[in-house]
Amino acid sequence: MTVRSITRCNRLFSATTANPLVSMIRLSAAEGIRQPLRFGFYTVWLRGWSDPCPALFGRRACDFSDGTLTLLPPGRAVDPGVWSVGSGRPEGRLLCFHASVFDPLGAGGSSGGYSFFEYDTSESLHLSRRERAELEGEMDRIEAELDWGIDEYCYSILSGRIRLLLDYASRFYRRQFIIRHDENQAVLDCTDRRLGTFFRSGKAPHERLPSAEEFAGVFGCSPAYFNDLLKHETGKDTARYVAFRELSCAGEALCRGTARPE
Repeated sequence: MTVRSITRCNRLFSATTANPLVSMIRLSAAEGIRQPLRFGFYTVWLRGWSDPCPALFGRRACDFSDGTLTLLPPGRAVDPGVWSVGSGRPEGRLLCFHASVFDPLGAGGSSGGYSFFEYDTSESLHLSRRERAELEGEMDRIEAELDWGIDEYCYSILSGRIRLLLDYASRFYRRQFIIRHDENQAVLDCTDRRLGTFFRSGKAPHERLPSAEEFAGVFGCSPAYFNDLLKHETGKDTARYVAFRELSCAGEALCRGTARPE
């Protein structure tokens, strides 16, 4: 089912509409919805767990387990497991906002640190108790601003509060990359081996250079997640890292070719 408007989404989840472009929905008040949905706006799902986090969200043994944040762009199909537990009863909070209020993936959006909207659901953010409380507090403040009603200031205030919420998500995702360093290093080592094999084979002048999409297929992740993982571990995005490894391999080959026997 495609949900094109926030007003329609509010009806679907048994919520009232305070603003047609932004909504904060308490999922515990909704009836179970058991079919995938596709939303025409950004959605931010904050969940807490009394039971182990479902595998859908990709939690690792090293991750926190006091909550999960899933951020999705317009047009992405959303599995009902994102909002419902085993009984089908929705739990948690849902923030909806239209791109006209704030567009995280618009001009400068990804470079501003919001590329996590392009992650898969299995690359959700796993929260500590303190992190979850901080995000709940920001959502409370967005909800309070919605209660003021619509006036000449509401959208500048709402966009600022949404940006602050997403900045916290950026901070907490950075912390999650730090916790996953050992796993990330294994991905980086494999990436280096594949790039070394590619450049030593002599294929580089004749074939397209490896991309984030290609590596994402190898590692079973989204291109955006792979790119951010690489940037966190090396300081370079995929294109720059591939170029760096190409120069490194060329330098190694040059040294081997010009080395003089002792």
